[in-house]
Amino acid sequence: MGHHRALLIGASDYEMRGIQPLPFVPGDLTRLGAVLTGRGFADVQVLARRPGGKQISANYINARVIGFLRRVRPGDTAFILLSGHGVHARGQDFLVPEDIDEDVHPFESGCVPIDWRRHLDETPADHVVFLIDACREGIEQDSMSVAGVREWGRQQISAALRRKVAYLYGCSPAQLSLFVRPHEQVRDGRDHGTRPGESFSIFSRSIADVVAAHPHGRPLALAEFRDAVQDRVTELHRAYGKKGDPQLLRIVSDIPTHDFFFLPRPGAAPAPHQNPSPWPGRDTAAMSIVAMPEAAPTPSAPAFGPPPTMPPPPSGEGWRFRWPRGRRWTRRRILIAALTGVCLTAMGGGLFGFYQWTQTQYYVGKDGDHVALYRGISDTFAGIGKGSVDRTHPEIELKYLSLYQQSNIEDTIAYESRSEAQAAINQLSVQASACKKNAENQAGGNKVTLSKEEQQVVGACESETS
Repeated sequence: MGHHRALLIGASDYEMRGIQPLPFVPGDLTRLGAVLTGRGFADVQVLARRPGGKQISANYINARVIGFLRRVRPGDTAFILLSGHGVHARGQDFLVPEDIDEDVHPFESGCVPIDWRRHLDETPADHVVFLIDACREGIEQDSMSVAGVREWGRQQISAALRRKVAYLYGCSPAQLSLFVRPHEQVRDGRDHGTRPGESFSIFSRSIADVVAAHPHGRPLALAEFRDAVQDRVTELHRAYGKKGDPQLLRIVSDIPTHDFFFLPRPGAAPAPHQNPSPWPGRDTAAMSIVAMPEAAPTPSAPAFGPPPTMPPPPSGEGWRFRWPRGRRWTRRRILIAALTGVCLTAMGGGLFGFYQWTQTQYYVGKDGDHVALYRGISDTFAGIGKGSVDRTHPEIELKYLSLYQQSNIEDTIAYESRSEAQAAINQLSVQASACKKNAENQAGGNKVTLSKEEQQVVGACESETS
């Protein structure tokens, strides 16, 4: 079975007059790269903001894409994200490199055609997915004698490539791919998983949030991925009061989107540990993140906002419950924990060392009809490691949580520290309290006042609780 691999390229430091720099792009790609690595991608290359004043040039972009397509292996799924400014000319989409010069004529001759059809025909990868976040605002098109981005995404793609390659555009023709500037603030006063002063592409940020939020172990088909990203794009568009309608994502492909999985499917063999591939011309900006088998999710860079949020239940609408990142205790993870104990034994720590390790682990689970915080792991190895209740929370009754939340809690959600587990408990407490008060108010009698936090989540109660 092949692996999922990704190449993320961002052009941001533009110097040509009339082209606005995009300083948020490197942060977007760093965040997404960490998220993909944590979700089982075998290799993630992040190319943005090269050191020593080197630019993301047309030659550099072409070489990296061609090399990436050549080096993937049979059975692999390859993802290529292109972020920057883009233009459309003579029926072709182009990515504008950082080294574009105003004297280049025609303008598009100095840009990178989003094509690579010969290399796509020859790549051993089973599927290739382009995520294109380049139909930008902030570029003065009139001086360039090109169609700009209004015709973006209308280029013709051969029937053969459509059966192998999928293009997911961050907006539809005649739309722009918007971004949030540092001075912009959330208009509705609610928590949308972003921080004041952040700057980011709405499309790229939505991709990272959806991937990070998707439950571990559950497949994510391309169609489901597109719909989830669209929902997140719409949420951020409205939260920041962007003008007009939200940008509409568009897939161009003949690949059956319900049978094609964006994330590695459960049971896929992890990539063997290996040194990064010898990509030509590597520098510190060409960051290769090689996934270790069952590595813990890599946290996103704190400078670019809080951890991405968890998704709604499959039947829900909108992004309602925001669950801090955790992971389910599966049989495989318990086996890994057991192997950790064996390693400790080999190093002289013995089973006591394994026991000590389990006491640094925490998880959220059920305790009768309510929620509890446990210390340890949710199963045993050689009679050691079974979790014990660290603190019970009778105020969080399972019946006031959604079926989706109840299912996750019954399976248990593990966290790397007590503080992370406690953050999940705190959010569950608000949700359960809101739904309980809502039920009491609907039953009649004295009305119970909801707190500001409870008012923000009470809308999820009626449709999600049993």
